[in-house]
Amino acid sequence: MDFTSLSTQEILDLAKPTKEYAELREKFKFELDWDDDQEAISTLRQFVAFQELADRKDPGVNEETLHAVARDGHQLPLRVFRAAKANAVHVELSRSPLIVLFYGGGFILGSPTSMAALARSLVKRFNAVVVAPTYRLAPEYPFPTGVNDGWDAVAWIAENAEVLEADPNQGFLVGGISAGGNITNVVTHLARDRGLQPLITGNWLSVPGVRLAPKNADELPQKYKERLLSRAQEAVIDSRTLPPGMVKLMNRSNKRDENSELASPLIWPTDMGHKKMPRTYFQVCGADTGRDEALVYDDMLKAEGIETRLDVYPGLPHAFWHSLKGLPESKRWLQDTLDGFAWLLNR
Repeated sequence: MDFTSLSTQEILDLAKPTKEYAELREKFKFELDWDDDQEAISTLRQFVAFQELADRKDPGVNEETLHAVARDGHQLPLRVFRAAKANAVHVELSRSPLIVLFYGGGFILGSPTSMAALARSLVKRFNAVVVAPTYRLAPEYPFPTGVNDGWDAVAWIAENAEVLEADPNQGFLVGGISAGGNITNVVTHLARDRGLQPLITGNWLSVPGVRLAPKNADELPQKYKERLLSRAQEAVIDSRTLPPGMVKLMNRSNKRDENSELASPLIWPTDMGHKKMPRTYFQVCGADTGRDEALVYDDMLKAEGIETRLDVYPGLPHAFWHSLKGLPESKRWLQDTLDGFAWLLNR
């Protein structure tokens, strides 16, 4: 998709619900008292706890928990997924690409378990070593703790690739969903600027947070300014998977500095900008408030000569595959994701 070639109406039409989603919208309502922060967050985290209980291991994948150390000394659990050696007799484990996955949850909920099914699929398809880091959550640990934890985890993983039994020469990918996409984007810019070795070779940005900092609004080219419509589009704001009350709760809890590049990386403040970023695979939902910033960022990378791959899901809300599993696109999402990782790994 060439975003700059779309008319304003074509951009707005990306939010028009699919027939299946329009039918589900009337049945699917996620109601909480969003003004009671403590109760709402407690309830949301209970859903995560249920997910933990429902998680089922795969005998073909070994799992263990290691720990990275954050800058303040906090121990960050890392859930590590590898091919079971009994099932890998003919495979050189040292040739395993290294993949890091960051979960979403608006920086107030989530855990590596939400990435476990995908991690196991990546292990089995690509003989990858997959690491799903834990990062601390707001409101107990407000901005920028979660992003800083993400950097500290990736720096530890890069330094300890051999311990992890991975070979980054076969690929070193970092990716995430939603808030995890924000961490991925920021960490990759920091890695480039700070000379992290081994080099990150690819990004997976699934419905990522790629905000425009208010202080940088004048720096955004006009051709992009007029296309940032999604955050004010009523059909997008009225979401079943990310309702307005939840968005406000996340903002209150995070205490995010919108002018910090750690929160709003659409315009990166160093001289390098978005130059020399790795090839990037995007997943963008048509009825998502972050839709247009992600599409603008895709265009920005292309303008720098960076290879990108883009899957757009018109008419569907933020991370629909998690809670609207009955949609046909939800069944397709995993295959799209695996194909995207194959592209990132040149497989």
